Amino acid sequence: MSLGYMTNAFGELVGSGGGVINAKDVRYVTMCDDEEAIKKITEVGFEYIEIFDGNLSRYEDNPEKFTEILNKYNAKLLGVYIGAGYIYGDALEDELYRIDKVSALAKKLGAKHIVLGGGAARASGIKDSDYELLAKGVDRANEIVKKHGLIASYHPHLGCMVEKPDQIDKLFALSDIAFCPDIAHLEAGGGDSLEIIKKYYDRIKYVHLKDLKNGQFVPLGKGDINLSNIINYFKQNNYNGDWLVEIDGYSGDPYEACKISFEFLQEFMPLS
Repeated sequence: MSLGYMTNAFGELVGSGGGVINAKDVRYVTMCDDEEAIKKITEVGFEYIEIFDGNLSRYEDNPEKFTEILNKYNAKLLGVYIGAGYIYGDALEDELYRIDKVSALAKKLGAKHIVLGGGAARASGIKDSDYELLAKGVDRANEIVKKHGLIASYHPHLGCMVEKPDQIDKLFALSDIAFCPDIAHLEAGGGDSLEIIKKYYDRIKYVHLKDLKNGQFVPLGKGDINLSNIINYFKQNNYNGDWLVEIDGYSGDPYEACKISFEFLQEFMPLS
């Protein structure tokens, strides 16, 4: 079992400029100094990190530089988050191209997990047939990720076509992709996160821990979610997957959020 922290807490989230015109170039990017974020995360006590695909792609031509940063702070890369639309036929091939490209780089840099987010919500509204398109796209992405020896998991997310419990059910009825539950996104999407976890427990190999208060993401233990019950459920059921803490969009100090979350977790798990 490994426990990491997501670097996206340390800067504003944007999309890479090339993605405006080229689906193959779309990336999530955290506007931060990657090294400074990794330095702060490891200072707190976390050993592993997750990073957005756009931040990782900065090192495509010089992966040794990223390895040097990790080694400097005794850090390891646990996961990489990639988003895609999946439902647009012409764009899908380019989306899969970049998933392949990012996964290859992630593997080279020691990652274990690829987190797949997305499923575009059309301006005209989500169609039932979109779930079939999403499932087919996600399944193809899963095969690409597995080809690189990594674990792909789907992450329901606010703002996409899979955020509510019934939408999660629709996708998982059509695909056997692994499930990366983000506790706060499940709650904000109108679900009972523990019940959803129980329902799809056998799919879970990677968990995103996050708390929620008044619609805002907050450090672990500072929100309204009963994280203790959720973590204990995993422990009681001999969970042997990995954990990732993600406190993105928090209005307070990101370093303080990292420290608070680390201290909260010391009661529950070995922090390595």
